[in-house]
Amino acid sequence: MQRGFLVGSVGGAVAVAAVAGVVTWLCAATDVQHTTIDPVSEGLYVREDGHLAVSHTILEARIQGWYHPLPWLGREIHDVSCPSHLKAVVGAAETCRARSGGERISIPVRVVGVEGDPVKPRVTWKFDR
Repeated sequence: MQRGFLVGSVGGAVAVAAVAGVVTWLCAATDVQHTTIDPVSEGLYVREDGHLAVSHTILEARIQGWYHPLPWLGREIHDVSCPSHLKAVVGAAETCRARSGGERISIPVRVVGVEGDPVKPRVTWKFDR
């Protein structure tokens, strides 16, 4: 009776570890993070070269929060800084920087979609990890 319980417990633990490993592998294989700003008040947008743009402070906050979705994946980053606002134009790109450990890393950011009202657009961008 005890042997069956022990075998079942060990088998269950191995199964849970295997599932966690697969989930971790799938998350780690995803090297691009998409994020979207839904139509909001114009106060969250700024102007950059005559175009509406997503404020660099919003970019920095989203990158800081989403750079590694699980604490055991990827690098932990801090001190994210984006040199300028990201124009709400498909293809617009920017390179933000962050610190990871003792080194500076570059994080490319690019707009992949702009939809809806031109005054309050829905902007989707991606950043590479």
